[in-house]
Amino acid sequence: MAKIASLVVAVVLAVAIQGAPSSFDDIVEAAKSGNWEIFQSLLNANLASNPEWKPVDFHSIKELKPPQGGQVYGEAEYTFQSSSDFDGQKTEERGGHKIINNNGKVKEFDFQP
Repeated sequence: MAKIASLVVAVVLAVAIQGAPSSFDDIVEAAKSGNWEIFQSLLNANLASNPEWKPVDFHSIKELKPPQGGQVYGEAEYTFQSSSDFDGQKTEERGGHKIINNNGKVKEFDFQP
């Protein structure tokens, strides 16, 4: 009976571990090995289930600071374009805004795409 109970516990643990969200190391390892199907499935699973993998707020890029002995780089960009034709009078407007943070040195500017 003890052998059967041990086997059941081992199977339950194996299933529980396989169902657990993957770590960042698993994703890096899949990328290093070039296994892009596994990489994409791990990435998608983490994006859906892990709050640490959610996109950051556009303006929070400005707040990034490099860790001690490390580096940080972040870019955020948005663009827009609108056009109208009202009684033959056509208007068009477009623009964009970009923030670049390179190790805490922040550049922020508007641009025309």
